[in-house]
Amino acid sequence: MQIGFIGLKYSGKSTLFQLLTHNHYETLRTHAGEYFRGNVPVPDMRIDALSGIFNPKKTTYTFFECLDVMGLPSGKRQDQSGKYLEAVKQTDGLIAILQMFNGFDDTGNAFRIDPGANLSHLQDELIFSDLLVLEARLEKVENMKKRGAPQYDKSEHELLLRCREQLESEHPLRTMDLSPEEEKGIRGYQFLSRKPLVAVLNCDEEHYAQKDSILAELETRFSDIAFGAVNALAEKEIQELDEEERREFMQDMGILEPAVHQIIKATYRGLGLISFFTVGEDEVRAWTCPAGSTAPEAAGKIHSDLQAGFIRAETIHYDSFMEAGSLSEAKHRGMMRLEGKEYTVRDGDILNIRFNL
Repeated sequence: MQIGFIGLKYSGKSTLFQLLTHNHYETLRTHAGEYFRGNVPVPDMRIDALSGIFNPKKTTYTFFECLDVMGLPSGKRQDQSGKYLEAVKQTDGLIAILQMFNGFDDTGNAFRIDPGANLSHLQDELIFSDLLVLEARLEKVENMKKRGAPQYDKSEHELLLRCREQLESEHPLRTMDLSPEEEKGIRGYQFLSRKPLVAVLNCDEEHYAQKDSILAELETRFSDIAFGAVNALAEKEIQELDEEERREFMQDMGILEPAVHQIIKATYRGLGLISFFTVGEDEVRAWTCPAGSTAPEAAGKIHSDLQAGFIRAETIHYDSFMEAGSLSEAKHRGMMRLEGKEYTVRDGDILNIRFNL
């Protein structure tokens, strides 16, 4: 799972990225500019509990691969959108960082704290970038139609016209209702405004204390976006303390859980993701898949061979397993189930895939 970090310049986007990756990232340079890539492990208390029971040789958390791209200009210079956003076109979702602290913008003027306006600005950039891609493709499609070219696809043409109408009305493509076939038809264009979007308020202490009311207002205004709030600078400083001091400082500052937990929760909601587990003496491991995935699709996240040769999934939910205390006791109580290809995996399922190639 790959997530792109976007935001205005000086929004603290890179500070949050460094916090989440614990400063372990690589610098990449392309024709589109410089950006950073690092992995963010997903903390999960259920994995900790399962490891305590199985004592495996290895415990593996699932993770996000995150890309931190150049900050966008604060002015309406949308002609540069493609350059700044090129690196995140292949990501599965986007996290928009919204500045909630005093400072200056990239023009040297005092920054006006207005998360709603900043989010609208970022959405405008995504929409404009998509329009550039769409217009270029429409021109080719309409030329094929005029020439009577055999490659002309009427359904593609009509779909692109619908997408253009959506974008020109200043609405992101993710709010469009598309059939599975239509979704597949536009997937190759990597439209940015079609990607799930999570917005994170990067607050100072004053605004972090007000986050609940601010988030409630934003969630009403932007109902298709998942939100979270962090004090990235403070948490980055806290991260450098030892564990006991860290807990005390977080308590004093009213930070109930680390930023990574907030971001992961918001990201899971925004991208519609769930976690399932595999367990054993060799390894206890968490895996991520989209909500609604069937057992074979989840098996494919482990290895393509498991999906191709899928027979059955032996499964038990985490809560039921913890009630039983062990796999043998769960089987004794009849709590283990054998599920077929139509089974929809739930968040917290423990799976053992039976397959044959």
